[in-house]
Amino acid sequence: MPTEAEMAAALAANRRGLRLATGVSVHFALAILIGWQLATICTVFVVLFLQAPGPMPPKAIRMLFMQAVVFLCTSWAISISLANYPVAFLLALALAVGMSFYWSTKGAGMLSVVLALMASLMLPTLVLTSQKLALILVIWLPINLVLAWLWTVLMFRLFPPTPMGAAAAAKPTPPHHDPTRLVLRMSLVTIPFAIYFYLVGSGALVTLLFVAILSQQLSAATAAGPTVAKTMLRANFVGGIVALVCYELTVIAPLMLTAVLAFATAAIILARWLTSNRPDAAQAGTALTTTVILFGGSIAPFGQDADVEMIDRLVQIGNALIFVLIAYVVVDAFFPLSPDPKSKRRRRLFRKSLPKAEMAQ
Repeated sequence: MPTEAEMAAALAANRRGLRLATGVSVHFALAILIGWQLATICTVFVVLFLQAPGPMPPKAIRMLFMQAVVFLCTSWAISISLANYPVAFLLALALAVGMSFYWSTKGAGMLSVVLALMASLMLPTLVLTSQKLALILVIWLPINLVLAWLWTVLMFRLFPPTPMGAAAAAKPTPPHHDPTRLVLRMSLVTIPFAIYFYLVGSGALVTLLFVAILSQQLSAATAAGPTVAKTMLRANFVGGIVALVCYELTVIAPLMLTAVLAFATAAIILARWLTSNRPDAAQAGTALTTTVILFGGSIAPFGQDADVEMIDRLVQIGNALIFVLIAYVVVDAFFPLSPDPKSKRRRRLFRKSLPKAEMAQ
């Protein structure tokens, strides 16, 4: 017979899963049905907000909104001014990425860093492709941020969290590392990829942001790097398969109702996975985000070959993972997370021995 603590934990998990599944699926349906601008991005914000132990305080969302407006408007103005000057454009992009990473080492929240990276990487690249789409992103992303928060506040009112759920969602404090070294490692991985992205003119903007976020997550990892990358690849692969299944069901019965029901079923399954006791439960959040991005982008026009595009996107994510892992192998060789004291001592002794060698000659 389950104990009282076990029953309380089960209740908290069930309520959290119901809140996530209901909030995400209903918001997705409403946003798609009314043709909301950047509906997919708004739903992604809902997924992120609903995974928290409680609703975000008004002061925090106000700060996020102001950050989004400042970051995006500044990035848009600078990108427009430097669009015709490739060298200056790339230098500004590299500086913005470095500043975003530096800010992340100073205790900035995950969403704040993501907004900064979007303004540093996605928006400048989008300006080169379509200034009209870039302006839509600048205007509507902060609005969708607030609307997603209002929706999640409603969900937390309808499905209030329990103290057990809030305690279970607490995260351990990450270890401390040299901020300057972390920024250097992240920049050496992300900036070359961004330059290559600019030179080849790729349009997969999500992949560029994915590399930056993955670089940030692996910057303080040593032997755990391949494990983290494997976990993220598996979560994105699961999300891609779920999105593909939802899309194929929609193709069989090309009705908006089919798309809504297919996504709602997927949200329920992934929410139950997230709130389960499985060791890989944390991957469900990433899988749900991937499902929203891929499926939401595919059903908007019911376009042709959307399933092929989703597979291509998964391949791009896999290639990005491989790139980041190989890049960190090189970076670890020259700029390890914690410099070896023996290496420092050997370099010091070598420098001291140089004058003696010269005198001997």
